[in-house]
Amino acid sequence: MQRIIVALCLTIAFTSLDVNAIICAEAPEQSIQSLLTEARAAETRGDFASASSWYRKATKLEPGNAELWADLGLMDYQIGKSSEAIQSFKQAIHLNPHLFVPQLFLGIEYLSAKNPARALTYLQSAKRLRPGDLQTLLSLGYAYEMLGRADSAVETYLRATEIAPQNGNAWLDLGTAYLKQVQNDARVMTSAYRHSGDVALRAAETLADEGSLNAAENWYREAIASPSPLPCAHAEFGITLLHLGRVPEAETQFRLERRTGSPCGLARLGVAIAAVAEGHPDVGLAELTSIATADPAFVQSSLPLFQGVLSAHQLESLINLAPKQQNVESRSINIVSVIDHALGPGATSITPMRGESSVSQTSYSRTPQSAARFYGTGQYTRCTDALKPAIAKLNAAQQRMLAACSFYVGDFQTTTMAAARLKTDPATRLKGLYWQSKADERLAVAALARAGEIEPNSARMHVLIGNVFRQKRNWSEAEVEYRRAIDLDPKSHAARLSLAIVLFTELKTKEALTLDRSLLKENPEDPEANLLAGDIFVQGHHFEQAEPYLSRCKNLEPDLIPRLHILLGQVYAATNRTSKAISEYKLGLISARDADGKFHYQLARLYQKSGNIEAAKEEFRISQRLRESWDKQAKIDLGQLSADRGQP
Repeated sequence: MQRIIVALCLTIAFTSLDVNAIICAEAPEQSIQSLLTEARAAETRGDFASASSWYRKATKLEPGNAELWADLGLMDYQIGKSSEAIQSFKQAIHLNPHLFVPQLFLGIEYLSAKNPARALTYLQSAKRLRPGDLQTLLSLGYAYEMLGRADSAVETYLRATEIAPQNGNAWLDLGTAYLKQVQNDARVMTSAYRHSGDVALRAAETLADEGSLNAAENWYREAIASPSPLPCAHAEFGITLLHLGRVPEAETQFRLERRTGSPCGLARLGVAIAAVAEGHPDVGLAELTSIATADPAFVQSSLPLFQGVLSAHQLESLINLAPKQQNVESRSINIVSVIDHALGPGATSITPMRGESSVSQTSYSRTPQSAARFYGTGQYTRCTDALKPAIAKLNAAQQRMLAACSFYVGDFQTTTMAAARLKTDPATRLKGLYWQSKADERLAVAALARAGEIEPNSARMHVLIGNVFRQKRNWSEAEVEYRRAIDLDPKSHAARLSLAIVLFTELKTKEALTLDRSLLKENPEDPEANLLAGDIFVQGHHFEQAEPYLSRCKNLEPDLIPRLHILLGQVYAATNRTSKAISEYKLGLISARDADGKFHYQLARLYQKSGNIEAAKEEFRISQRLRESWDKQAKIDLGQLSADRGQP
């Protein structure tokens, strides 16, 4: 009996041990499941704080589960606990580096912390794991932008638009990246090649695009006076003169272009439009038809440059005459449609982004050797088709030819690729900068136009439109756009800062400072907001109040640094630190725009105060020259304004 009892007890004991073991093995599993159920329920109802608490408990039970750490990181990200989220994502990656979510969101967290270098590593890993994820591409593109790598940002955003062609943000990001690349190229051109004809021509083109035709004229004259002006410099100047209503002078420039042997098709277009403007629509139409028959893509891309030159009556005469003059050779071209789309009331100067030419590629020889003949005769589409397939193997002369030919038929992506190769060689770098800045500007416009079509009423689009108005000094229109953006997105940093800048420009200083201080309350180290606050106090002659703000302007955009130096110079001058003031003025005037010479004048006074009379005389001389140029331009602008209003 005793043995039976002992055996029974042993059986119960071992059975109990087995049951306990099973319970101990199952209890954690059941606990994990219940925790996950609670966490996911909280997540579903948007209670991310509770979900975070449940996931945190789960990680304590299963600390080796990478997915749990990733989920915990996401919840902390949702409730704004950045440091906790970063640690959770790092732990998830440590346990499993092939998880996509922690790589992406760790990159996003570092972007929010203004640490793009750290973000880049994780976002590149996320892209390798999921090459087609839109959020990854947009975040990666932004990281490249923050690091000043506009070319990589463009490439990344282009891929995003291919994946999501109906996503307005992708197009908007692409457009702004192109603009950033244009600014970068312009900065290099004006600093390293500022006295070249190429830079003068780009300045003229930019001013002409903005509608500042009188200012553009001065730069065009400088460009054509250079020893070897670029092809089409005379022709582009002629187009500007047509817009100014000076037809005979324009015709002179078109003749000069052709007399140099330049293969510039714009001169032929200019001659045709000038003929119509002078009352000879039959002559103009015959020339237009001839050019369009030879290369329709060139006319479609370039004829919009002449929008506004012809009156409504002249345009109507041209269109009505077209069907009567059409012959067998030109029947393949609908010249009426071409003219109406380029010059008519609903015409747009925006050329769609495209990478392929629009003519048959089988009816002629398509070799790099044949391109020179096509280029010389203004057949830009055939020139592009001959060179483009061999783009990686072309020599410098052929790359320049391809850049020009592709640009004039609207294949701007090919232009920028050829230009990028030219930029790698010091001997052709300036030409590459010139062509890439032109092409990227057109690509930017096309991308932003696409974004506007998709999301015409987004906050970012209103900020963009406001920036355009601000660039054209239309302050009230810019203010309206920025206020619309803020109505749509009250937290938009870009809209609020831009509005504050415009309000300050409009002398609405109190409101500008109030808005700027709200930005600084959110981020006391915001460099642009600090610069604006410093500027406001300097203009109010509160120099001691300005200095703390200006001292916090770290990591400013390069374009704003000259302004910072000038403001610091004014602060130091007002507080009797003359030598420091002179140093700051000199740094600022290396690249700051001193249109009316006032900064050179202030520097001259500082040199006088320090006893450096010769330096003061030189600065006074520069100031006087700039002031005279400013006054002359003001008189020209006033005369043009009076003419536009029909006043004597």
